[in-house]
Amino acid sequence: MRTSKVMQTAGVVLATLAGVLGVVWPAFTHAQTLPAQAQPDTGAITPAMIDQGRRIFHGKGMCFACHGMNLEGGPVAPPLKPHQWKDAKGGDLSAIFYVDTHGVPGTVMIAHPGGISDAEAAGVAAYIWSVGHRGVKP
Repeated sequence: MRTSKVMQTAGVVLATLAGVLGVVWPAFTHAQTLPAQAQPDTGAITPAMIDQGRRIFHGKGMCFACHGMNLEGGPVAPPLKPHQWKDAKGGDLSAIFYVDTHGVPGTVMIAHPGGISDAEAAGVAAYIWSVGHRGVKP
């Protein structure tokens, strides 16, 4: 029952992201921010979604290898804690998702690192966003 609720909530966040991305991304580059009204509902991010994103970040996605175990950054990748975002300005949830799914040209950041799906990328984005905007423990 609880798993069903988590999946339903995850579906709502993914649908929100998909709607935002489908409408806004054609005119959007990875170096821009979305208008405030187009942002996904970050209030729909649950602790279970954050935990799932954390597991993918530290596991299958291999994100920690470049961004560090505590999102502190490293020699080839920037920190993902609050900082001056280079390609996901302001660290907006949809911009983080875009970087996870499209990579960053001219860097080692590839699209879908570790072969993660769009759904898994949404979880990773929720985790990274929550660390920077809600103070969630990395």
